Amino acid sequence: MSESPHPSPEVPETREGWFVLHDCYVVDWPRWRACSAGIEMIAEAQAWLERMQGAARGDSAMYSVVGQKADLLFLHYRDSVEALDEVELSFRRLRLHEFLKPSFSFLSVIELGLYEASAAARRALAARGRRPEDPGYEEAYREELARLTAELDARLFRRIPAQRHLCFYPMSKRRGEQRNWYALSSEERRQLMRGHGQVGARYRERVVQVISGAIGLDSWEWGVDLHADDPLVFKKLVTEMRYDPASAWYAEFGPFFIGIRHPPEDLTELLA
Repeated sequence: MSESPHPSPEVPETREGWFVLHDCYVVDWPRWRACSAGIEMIAEAQAWLERMQGAARGDSAMYSVVGQKADLLFLHYRDSVEALDEVELSFRRLRLHEFLKPSFSFLSVIELGLYEASAAARRALAARGRRPEDPGYEEAYREELARLTAELDARLFRRIPAQRHLCFYPMSKRRGEQRNWYALSSEERRQLMRGHGQVGARYRERVVQVISGAIGLDSWEWGVDLHADDPLVFKKLVTEMRYDPASAWYAEFGPFFIGIRHPPEDLTELLA
């Protein structure tokens, strides 16, 4: 597939849902083992996590991280950046926070691309004889797009998937001299993402995928959360994705975090 000689003026349309914060910490084990008030601090942190999980608009979860990138990963969904800020500040007020060192964080917002829906809406209008230059076309297009995307809220404003294992990684699209995602036309991007989506669809029964956009919010452009009960499926899915042209030609991947989900009461054992 050739790249367009000039940047496409058509910016891809998206729908946004919950704001997302991945908050990772390592434990200062020598100081923690020397602490005499550990039981009280853990109880305070457990009560905090229970409150966070009971949020009216959002959700929270805790994962132990396999490997040395972090010990604990807290995943938060909220309806605004201000709400995430309050979650973060409330965590810092806990006495346990004095024994934790931040190792990584990522701010994003759950995002669904409308490549296919926008194309379908324009085809539907064309079938009715409507052209982009006609008066009222944009309003008709918006109405048709809203009709086609009416069921997206369940994916944009969801609970954190309940599967036991998490694979999280940030990623960006390549903007190099040879391959530049942002210089492709909308139709070229649409075709690539259609093929990319077909790969993901084959794993739909085993993996819940949550994509969040971070352009203008963090250093990477997207965050990818894969939730599954069998962690081996992460290797299978990501490997197959990397052979797909959308990834092979244009994807840059950040660090991978593998987490195991725990309820608040497991914090005692995790910090034993």
